[in-house]
Amino acid sequence: MSSYLNVTYREYDFCVLVSHVCRLMCFVAQILLIDNEHSQLVTCGNVFQGTCQSRNLDNIALNKVHVVTRISYQFVASTNPSNPAVAHVASGPDNSAQMYIGTDDQPSPSSLYDYRQLTCGVSRRYLNGSRIFQMSSLSSDRLGSFARLSEEAATSPDFLVKYVAGFSVEQFSYFLTTQPAVYPPSNSTPQVSKLSQVCHQDRYFGSYVEIPITCRSSVKDYTLVQAATVIQAGSTLASRLHLSASSYILVAVFYGQPDSAVCLYRLSDIRSRFKDNIQACFRSSNMPLGRQFWRPPSSPLNCTPNAQVK
Repeated sequence: MSSYLNVTYREYDFCVLVSHVCRLMCFVAQILLIDNEHSQLVTCGNVFQGTCQSRNLDNIALNKVHVVTRISYQFVASTNPSNPAVAHVASGPDNSAQMYIGTDDQPSPSSLYDYRQLTCGVSRRYLNGSRIFQMSSLSSDRLGSFARLSEEAATSPDFLVKYVAGFSVEQFSYFLTTQPAVYPPSNSTPQVSKLSQVCHQDRYFGSYVEIPITCRSSVKDYTLVQAATVIQAGSTLASRLHLSASSYILVAVFYGQPDSAVCLYRLSDIRSRFKDNIQACFRSSNMPLGRQFWRPPSSPLNCTPNAQVK
């Protein structure tokens, strides 16, 4: 009897050891972020349900905060290592540094959507305090600091949103993605690239909007963004692009089989296009809203005209 118990104990220890080794070997870091305002390195991966850790910048071996999951709001990254996440630090509505994240968890089966829904889309999360890595409280109609996918979109095998890059400039945050051209998609729907924008002072993400983005040459269009960054133009580049010095420029690499191309976009032009699209939405009730996103049941599916918006 004693021998049996000893063997069982050793087997249990071995299983625990294998479990820990597997977690380490299977771990894929999806978010690695320096937050200078709170002197921390934020790490989020596919293990531990996609929760995050705060590490001391002076010694990253030491966890300042290791979140023990209590509520689904603390799930940040995808549990699937093949679903990328992007994140950056920018100002929030109270002007404190917060984390903006874009990811697509694609929970399957759909029964997991209730637990993983806030890792399907873009969200903004606290970076300090008792609610670190959580989101602000929901409004009365359950709006919050996120633009998350509906259950149908989040669980669709044909609607995976790949987040490529995220950045902030002045009062806005932006995300670049590749995703199906239309919703609902089929397995033959072509992929396109989109650029999204949200205002930092917008507590409930009502200003979240997307536009298609393409890199166009004299020969063809390149439609799939692969990487991107934002720079400030030096004097020579600013002169060539007819910009003032230090103007912001989006530099993006696109793939168009069998080759690639690099395009530069003036951020002032990007903001003008967003402004034009938003104004067009307020002028017409025929323009559909993003049906792939969750919204309260009482919300309209099309734009609502507003005479005050010119």
